[in-house]
Amino acid sequence: MWMRAAMALAALGGWSLTAQAPEKAGVADRPVVEVEGRIAGVGVARGRGMPFIEVRRGDETLKVRLGSMRYLMEQDFRPKAGSEVKVKGFDLGGEMVAITVETAGKTIRLRDEKGWPLWSGRRRGRGGR
Repeated sequence: MWMRAAMALAALGGWSLTAQAPEKAGVADRPVVEVEGRIAGVGVARGRGMPFIEVRRGDETLKVRLGSMRYLMEQDFRPKAGSEVKVKGFDLGGEMVAITVETAGKTIRLRDEKGWPLWSGRRRGRGGR
């Protein structure tokens, strides 16, 4: 039903029903930075269910958003408080969205350089997983 309505509106208003995906994710407009420190904590953001780590460096603690819990489990990624960590990601001013995380001799890649999550099926074939 909604498809017929959309097609009728497209015909009347000259809309195009072919949507083009942006070339990069919204976070990709932010600077890419690298930080090193110790994992102060591991948690899951309320409401979104997205896991994160807190990276302590000096007197500062930085929240780093990781990605899909399912993807982290598939990659056997289990960050531990107290472990040294190196993170490359998009700087959101006070927190980060991780591209890669290296800890305990293991590196996990979470997003491509354009910011697209590697666990997202919609980007496969365009630089995704």
